[in-house]
Parts: sequence; C-alpha cells; structure tokens
Amino acid sequence: MSLVNELKRRNVLRVGIAYVLIAWVLLQGADFALDLIDAPNWVIQTLFLLALIGLPAVLIFAWVFEMTPEGLRRESQIDRSQSITPQTGRKLDRVIIVFLVLVIALMAGERLWLAPGKTQMVAEPAAASPEPVAQQPVESRPSIAVLPFVNRSRAEDDAFFVDGVHDDLLTQLARVSALKVISRTSVMGYRNTEKPIPVIGQELGVGNVMEGSVQRAGDRIRINVQLIDAATDEHLWAEIYDRELTAANIFEIQSEIATAIAGALRAALTLQETERLASRPTENLAAYEAFLLGRQRLARRTTSSIAEATNYFQQAVNLDPQFALAYVGLADAWQLQVDYGGLAVELAVNKAQPLVEKALQLDDQLGEAYNSLASIREYARDYEAAERNYRRALELAPNYADAAHWYGLFLMQSLGLPMRAIPWFEKALELDPLSGITLNNYAAALQQLGRFDEALGVLQKSAATHAEFVMTFATLGSYAAGVEGRLDEAVGWLLRGLAIDRAESITYADLALMFSDLGDARMTHCLANQAFALGPTSAWTARARSMLGLYSGDLEQAMDAALVSLENSWIRSDEAMPLTVMRLILQQQGRIDDAVGQYEKHYPELFTAPPGALDRGNFRAAIDLADLFRNMRRDTEAAALLDGSWSYIQDIPRLGGHGFGIDDARILVLRGDREAALGALEEAVQSGWRNNWRYYLEFDPILGPLRGEARFQDVVDEIRRDMAAQLERVRAADYDIAPCNE
Repeated sequence: MSLVNELKRRNVLRVGIAYVLIAWVLLQGADFALDLIDAPNWVIQTLFLLALIGLPAVLIFAWVFEMTPEGLRRESQIDRSQSITPQTGRKLDRVIIVFLVLVIALMAGERLWLAPGKTQMVAEPAAASPEPVAQQPVESRPSIAVLPFVNRSRAEDDAFFVDGVHDDLLTQLARVSALKVISRTSVMGYRNTEKPIPVIGQELGVGNVMEGSVQRAGDRIRINVQLIDAATDEHLWAEIYDRELTAANIFEIQSEIATAIAGALRAALTLQETERLASRPTENLAAYEAFLLGRQRLARRTTSSIAEATNYFQQAVNLDPQFALAYVGLADAWQLQVDYGGLAVELAVNKAQPLVEKALQLDDQLGEAYNSLASIREYARDYEAAERNYRRALELAPNYADAAHWYGLFLMQSLGLPMRAIPWFEKALELDPLSGITLNNYAAALQQLGRFDEALGVLQKSAATHAEFVMTFATLGSYAAGVEGRLDEAVGWLLRGLAIDRAESITYADLALMFSDLGDARMTHCLANQAFALGPTSAWTARARSMLGLYSGDLEQAMDAALVSLENSWIRSDEAMPLTVMRLILQQQGRIDDAVGQYEKHYPELFTAPPGALDRGNFRAAIDLADLFRNMRRDTEAAALLDGSWSYIQDIPRLGGHGFGIDDARILVLRGDREAALGALEEAVQSGWRNNWRYYLEFDPILGPLRGEARFQDVVDEIRRDMAAQLERVRAADYDIAPCNE
C-alpha cells in the first residue's frame, strides 16, 4: 500500500485539514477578543506559533493512534478487519464541512466589514485616543498619517537612516498649517502592520494614509511613496525618486513630496510655508545622520538614551555649525537631563540658552526653537517669556505636537492650571494619539482635577502600548499611593519603571520615601543612597534626603538637602516640602525670623496685603507661614493666609499627588477647632490618605496640639497597622530591588 493511501486510510490527511480549519477559526476569534481587551500583539503571535507547532504533533498522533469503540489505541495493536476508520473519516468530513463554511463566512464578513463606505466601528488599539480627545470638534483640515517607511537597503544599519528620512518628512508636512498631520510616535506603532488602510485611517482619525520605502545603495537613494484615500483604499498619487545620495537631494525629495501631498489634498500653502519647505537644514550628510540618531535616542526618554542623544547632537553641531535644528536638539537634550538625569537646573539653563539663541540666529522662523526657548525660560521661572515663546512656537509650527504638549505642561506644572492644560494635551493627542509622555501628563492633569477614573484609564492605556516608557509607571505609582493609599502597589509600578531605566534617580528617591512610610529602615537607607549617587543635584532626590534626615534625627543632612532641593527646583509646588523641613528645624532652633525670611524669599506674594492669589504651588506654604505668623503674634496676617488657603482647597480634591490631603485639619487646628480637625483627619484616613503621613502625623508642629488626643492616636495606630500589612505584601512579592536586595 502506498504512503498516500495509508495516510488516507488512517485519516491523517482529514485530521490535518480539520486541525488547520479549526485553528484558523479559533485564532480569528482570539484575535477579535484580544483586540477588545487591548492585549499586546505578542499574545496573538504566541497563539499562532503554538498552533503552528501543534500541526505536526497532531499529524503524528493521527498516524500512531486510531479511534476504536473502546477509545484511542495504538494503530499497530488493532486488527484491520475490525477497524472503524471509514466511520471516523465520515465524521471528520462533516467537521471539515462545518468549519469550512465558517471560514468562508468569516472571510466574506471581514470583506464586507472593511468595504469602502462602511461606517461600522473597528476595535481601536490601546491608547489610540482617550475619551475626551474623541469629543473634540471634527477636524476640518485634510488629515494624513505617514506610515513608517520600509527599509529596502541590504544593510540593517540603514534602518535609522530610513526612520530619519520618514521623521523629517513628517516635520516638513507639519509645517503646512492647512494639513492635520499625525506625529511620529503614533504612526511608528504601525511598522510592518498587516492592518488594512481603512482600519489604520479609523484608528488614527485621518482621511489619508501614505506608505513608502527607502533604498540606499552606495551613493544612490531611491524613495518610493504612495498616497492612499483611507476611506476607499484608492491610490491618489504615487512617485519614485531616484537621486544621488546627498543631504541636499534628501531635503529636495522631502520638499517635493510634501508639496505634492499638499497639492493632492488641495491644502493651500502660504508663501512662508513654501519657502520653509524649500529650505535645507544642512548640506552635510554626516551631520544629518548624527542629528537623526540624536532625535531617535531623545524620543526614548531614559537616562542613558538622553545622554547618547546629547553626544549625537553635539557631533551634528561640530560637523555643521550652521545646522539650526541640531542646536535645538542639543538644547532639548540638556533640558531633559533635569527631569531624567538629575542635572542641576542652573547648569541645564546655562547650557541650553546659548544653543537656542544660536539656532534662532540661524533661523528666526523655527517653531521648534521657540518651543525650546520657552522651556528654558520656564526653568528659569520667567513665566511671561515662557508663555510668549510657547505661543510663538504654536503659531509657527501648528502641527508640532511637542509644542502643544509642552505648553500644556507649562500651564499644569508651573502655573498650576490643570483645567487650562487639558485642551492643550488633547490638542497634542489629536496630533500624536499614541504618545506615551503626553498620555502620562494628560492623566496627571485629570488626576489633579479629581477625575481619577479617567486618569487611571488613560494611564492603563499608556502602559499597555508603551511598556518601555518609565514615566507612565511613575505616574501609576503616584496614583496608587496618592489616590488609593496603596504603597505596596506603588512599589510594584515604580519597580517596573526601574527595570527599564536603572539610572533614574527620582524613582529611587520615591521608593526610599515609600519604604520609610512602610517601615523598612534598611531598604530606605539603601535606596536613598542609590538616589543620591545617581542624582546628587536632583531637586527630587534632595527633597527625599531632607525628609529622611529629619526622620532619622540627622538635622544637618535635612537642612543641607533642603537647601539643595530649593536651589534646583523649577516647579514651585516642589519647594513646599523642603521649605517645610527647613522651617521646622529653624523653628526648633528658635530662629523664627530666619524661617519667615525663607518664605519671603521663595513666596513673596504671600507677604502682600491682602496676600496674592493662592494656587497649588503656594497654598500649603501659606498654611505653614500662617503658623509662623501666629508664633510671632501677627494674627491678622495669619488669618488672611488661612482664609485664602481654606477657600482654595474647596475647589481641589483631597486625594492625589496635588490634592489637599489633611490640610483642612491643619487649618482647623490653627483656627482653634480641634474637634473639627480630628473629624477631618479621620475622614482623610478613611478615604485612603497616606501621602507623607510620617511627616504630618509624627513631626508637623501644626498638629502638635492633637497628639495628646486618643482619637489622634487611634488614627496613627490605624495607619501603622495598614503600613505593616502593606510591607508584608511587598516582601511576599519578592521584588528585584537591585542593588538593595538582601
């Protein structure tokens, strides 16, 4: 008997066909279900691989075993005259027919689902667009998403160059005010995608999609591009550019493509935009390549990648001192080292300011340069100049998502106006819906407004699509600790971020404070030392060291660290705690005048009559200053500050990183209403308040009159029991907390 006939007799072929059909149907169902829950792509890829591996195993099993009335038996042990393989074969035929019909139905349904002109919604990828963004008015401008270019070069090393050409084309298109252009961060998620163009158009909210490829061979470059209508999947325009590989030719091709797209989409170009599209940032190919590498490293937002970006931008500047965008990139890299590398603010400003001035000297119409200059002025607390330059950046680069994002961040962090920041974050997300850093800061603004469920949803989407982004996990940690009072969960989130960037000093500082509140002195000490080693001038690291110095009785460390923190803070609200520690020490030393002098230096608006407007950056300082004024018998000034603080906290949430916590209780103590203060304190603890509980319940002089009360001690005992239970959960999780593991 031939092998083929034997395969048929044993039903091996039928089993194989049935397996393939069943697996295909199940994988389609799994793909649909996983899309609904925003599962990462690797899940369906793993299921496909398992199904593929299972096929030969099933075929071997069908060859070796046979179904009998008594169940499965080895084929070699069965008398062929008693075999029931024909009956089994007929059953398999019915199974094959059923699943074949299902396959045909699913394929037909998918074609109808994705047919042009249909209006059914398709499942969106995680974090494609948070709910508030979807509620924005319908965009009237023609919109386009330029998908990542395919690298057709033989050398894998050319991949960065291909991404750079793609990135620069996006920059060119973003200068066209009559177009809505999706930013790089969001389109990069569609590299090598198999999703149909109509689906991509729906997910990114655009009417047009552009595909392309780049081939670099010796001294030649070929760029192939095609513009597609996202609704109909029809080609609107296509072109092949084959030129000598020079910087001039690359920029010329990008200009021609951008102009052609504007024409195809009937987007009118202004004279200024036409001139901008025709400009060449550099004639030096090596400088251009170094710039591309710098920009790609900067986008990763880790300590090491920002340091690498700094070096690449410096190379670009050295190779071409007339390269304006390279100066902007270098300035941004220095600035970002404040937040990600613990660099002193003054040093960052001194490094970045002349670089941006040089860029504007070379090109005074560069929106990116004005955005960078605005950030520098924000670091220097020249808020009037910062706002003016952010506005100029938005005017010159209307599609520059970073300008809208950074302006929103300025409104939220420096001016303490999260409500005004929200529309700008939404604008940035409209241009770059999958940006991890923008989603993170958008969630922070929602949290400050007490919109906790929305904030958590945005953060969860960001974490699902940006597993490499440290700040999302830091904000999730802040949410867990500040909103839910779950320091054990916060530790887990922060450690996920630390696994991505082991050199991030702020995360170590945050963990040190959390372990102090949890009651683990050994871990606190180790983490604080690591934070200081990585970021000795970081304002956040110094803040943690000042608090921990106070807790341990090392008042010299507490005072020195508080001074470092105050010198390097650029966000006013970050000054409150180090100044509070300094005030407490000076007050204990009987130096109340010196303590008041520090507040006058950092918060001069609190010394006017009446006091200036209170906000999230100064309301807590106003309460502490009121306590000092009461000690100095300046009761009228103290009452004015307390009234202003009480009025302000009525409009902000209790919980969250910038909520008022137990400041209502503190104000009530200073007003002499102990019963109401104890009630407010009990309410805060029951709602989940745990933020900096050690300082307030053990050290804060304002709460001193309550410490002899039994109700106050009950609150302290309740929190300590909760902290002990949370610490046990942290230890049971057996986290990798390098280098502090026992």
